[in-house]
Amino acid sequence: MILIEKFAIVDPSGTMLYGSNKYSEIVENLNKMGMQETNLNNCEGVIFINYDKKSYKKYLKTGRNYKHSILIRLEPVAVFPSQYRKNIESKFGLIIDPGKPVKQTNNFNFIGWPYKYHLNPSKPAINDPNLENRLDELKKSEIFRLSNWERRLHKMVMIAGNKVSPTSNANYRLRRKLARQLKPAEIDLFGDMWQFNLITRIYHRVAVGLNSIKNGFFPNVLELYGGLFTNYLTALGVIENKHVLLQKYKFALVVENSSEYCSEKLFDALINGTIPVYVGPQNSDLNLPDNLFYWTKGSVLEIKNFVNKISTEEISYRLKCIESFISSPAFKLNWDSKEVYKKISVQIYDYWRKL
Repeated sequence: MILIEKFAIVDPSGTMLYGSNKYSEIVENLNKMGMQETNLNNCEGVIFINYDKKSYKKYLKTGRNYKHSILIRLEPVAVFPSQYRKNIESKFGLIIDPGKPVKQTNNFNFIGWPYKYHLNPSKPAINDPNLENRLDELKKSEIFRLSNWERRLHKMVMIAGNKVSPTSNANYRLRRKLARQLKPAEIDLFGDMWQFNLITRIYHRVAVGLNSIKNGFFPNVLELYGGLFTNYLTALGVIENKHVLLQKYKFALVVENSSEYCSEKLFDALINGTIPVYVGPQNSDLNLPDNLFYWTKGSVLEIKNFVNKISTEEISYRLKCIESFISSPAFKLNWDSKEVYKKISVQIYDYWRKL
């Protein structure tokens, strides 16, 4: 007999999602398993999409067992460090970390990042193109052909915001270092905060710091400073469609917010036929095939050598590997958001059923 029949979902801002379209894949899958979505007051179990202190206290006031609560961490430690503290982890019966490397989790329960095809990285929309349909269109356009790749700009592109982190366990500082040390002839940089005025930059840093303190984590002051007064010659502004932009470049410099997880940034580069230069988990840690990307810790010299010395034969081989992977059942099963949320839903159902 199912112990949990009614559940609630709370999103990253602590907002109740009852009746909304957010995370509808989870709701639909749990509905099929005999569970019903409701509000926090009437639920028997709750799913947090990232931790929220206020909502968690409200849930416990209903008299429910903390073991009935589940935490899905879609923000890495670099963005939301407090939810990785042991005293927070102990508040949940089950924690699920999509995109977390195999060596940091149980291999059997590895959950990939729930990838969706969004046009604007800062403003994901529900009506963005369907991933499966878009992949079919891209394959027909011969985007993975060497002849197509050779017509592109012979430089890298990086699409990422110039944000700061409350913790030193982040790659934001590395992003800024690469943006400074690579020349305009070598890379084009797009994203929020690189060209914003000083007031906006200060406001961002204050907001990150205050939010961190609010969640019980004292921020690293040096990280919050984050090159406040630095200007970046490679920065070219914000974008509306990252996919169109990626298709103009031969290489994509992909620097994850944290090297402790894999996010949509890698797959944005892959499906658009660019060769990723990747700072994040290694292939084997993500159950990914070799030669999908060039892995690096972020050495400028190492990155330049790869881009400048890669042979035509290796380029052709890597493009074929990328096309093969994107077309494979493994990509759909482990990284497509529909399949990932189905896996997550099964894991939630199995956990609640065994209570």
